[in-house]
This record gives sequence, C-alpha cells and structure tokens, in this order.
Amino acid sequence: MSTPMTRGLFTVIGVLLLSSCRLSPFVSAEVRLENKHLHSFDGDRLPYTTWMPKTAPDQIIIGVHGISGAASDYKPLGDHLLANLPGTAIYAAETRGQGNDPIKERRGHIGDRREWFRDLTTFTRLIRKKHPKARIVWCGESMGSLIVMHTYAYAVDRSGLCDAMILSSPIVDIRGDFPKWKEHLANGAAVLLPKARVSLEALAGKSDVKVTKNTIHSEQAQKNPYHIERHTLRLLTTLGDMIRGMKKASLSLNIPLYVLYGGKDVFSDPNDVKIFLENLPETTKSEQSFYPESFHLLFHDHQSDKVVADIEKWLRKLPAR
Repeated sequence: MSTPMTRGLFTVIGVLLLSSCRLSPFVSAEVRLENKHLHSFDGDRLPYTTWMPKTAPDQIIIGVHGISGAASDYKPLGDHLLANLPGTAIYAAETRGQGNDPIKERRGHIGDRREWFRDLTTFTRLIRKKHPKARIVWCGESMGSLIVMHTYAYAVDRSGLCDAMILSSPIVDIRGDFPKWKEHLANGAAVLLPKARVSLEALAGKSDVKVTKNTIHSEQAQKNPYHIERHTLRLLTTLGDMIRGMKKASLSLNIPLYVLYGGKDVFSDPNDVKIFLENLPETTKSEQSFYPESFHLLFHDHQSDKVVADIEKWLRKLPAR
C-alpha cells in the first residue's frame, strides 16, 4: 500500500539517481584529431601522446592505460619499439575520468562505460583515417584491458577497429579472496551514492599493495601528479561489472590476441587468467607470456625489458594486413 512516507522515500531515491546521471554518452559532436588532442564524440578534448617513427608507420599500437595511470605509462614500450621495430608507432590517449582528464571535476568518475568505448572507437577511426595502410593493434593495460575487450565485444560495427589485441595484466575475474560482502556493499552503496569516493587501498583492506617488485601502490602513487586518491563508487562498480563480463566479452574475439601476466599480481589471480585463456573461442589465435616473479605493472617492473621485447617478438609474427 502506498503511503505519503513511501512515496516520499521513492521520490528522494529518484532524485538521487537522476542527479547522479550525466548527459547521454550518445551526444554527437564534430570529431577530429589535432596534433596533441582528440576531439571525441561529445566534443570533449582528451590529450594523447605518441611515439612516432621517422617514416610513415605501417603498424600502430593504440594504448589504453590503467586506473590512476596515464598515457606516459607506455613509454617503456614506445621507446623499445622505436629502437627495435622501425615502422611501429604508439598512440596513447588520456582516459576519460582519470588523472589527466582536462575536466578536473570528472577525475575519478565515469558517467557511463560507453563513454570509454566511444572514445576508443572515435580515436581509432581517426587514426585509421590518418594512416589507412597501417595495421592497428589495441593494447590495454590493467583497467585498459577491460576497455579494449568490451569495446571490441560490443561494437555494432567492428570494421575499421583493431586488427589484433594485447592485454597486459588483464583483470579477468573478481579475485576469489576478495570478500563477497564488500562487493555487495559497494554495489548497494553505488545505487544511492554513486559519487561517494573510496580509495583502492580501503577497498582492498590493505595499505601495502605491491605493484612492482620494489614499489608499493600508495608510495608510487604519491609521486605521480596524475594520481587519483579516491574513485567514485560508480566508477569502481562499473569496473567490477566489466571484470565479471570479461569471459563473455572474449567470446566475440576473432583477431590475434596476446596476453601478458605476472605471478605476483595482487589485482589478478594468474589462475583466473589461465582459465580465461582456456575458454577463448577455438577460432581465436592467442599467445601468452607468464612472468612468475612479476607484479601488476609489467611495463615498469623488474622484468620490463623482457616484457617489451616479448611484445616486439609477437608483433613481428603478425600476418601482413
């Protein structure tokens, strides 16, 4: 039975939900690629960084960085490929809602995951237009692996997107040792308070999360000007949904895939990655590299030189476009 009290409660909930929503991610705007900025689907300008060979590239890696990361995270790979694989370029954009997003109030938040998908597809099609003969490889690191996989899986039209994919330290499932009650609490709180913020350390329940052999996440983060101390519950639960959807998303893959992962990754259980790889479609040509002694940030860990060299070797084996 409806009462003034219950009607008032539903009204408050409705206002909270509506006030937390951004405009639709399907607003159309003129898209273009400037020298250092992407004008994306909604008119927002996102900076990007390139590692460009002296001659026109015949292969382009589009890098998507991880949570609290930046396009500069691709420097070890970019420098290595420029020196060892002539003709390969890297384009890496700053991810919407992360620490180098020009819209400061949006840092640590995302309105809708489809905004990430449309940023990546817009960026890719503009790069493809600029370099029509080049092979394009999407490379996602950590959170970036979620974005590239889901963008590919749920694209209405995959023509003109990527020709191959690299996943570095992918998070393919919620770790079995992550308390279920925390997951349920975060999901429930995100409904009513989507813009409430929490740190990754608080969510994990520990402050000494090692991301490389020699660095702890909180210590390293304080040195980065683009670090975000706390993310919104909406962003974090959106990532949780995408993690749970990785296996389903991978079923649509019909392009070459290369997966790199470490044995001491605190965010991703290597056994989950193995199961993920075992369940890929038979038609997906995949390869993997496992680094038992490496941590989450493979490009910056103690085996970084081997990691980027392994990527170079895999790129050399890709068939001509």
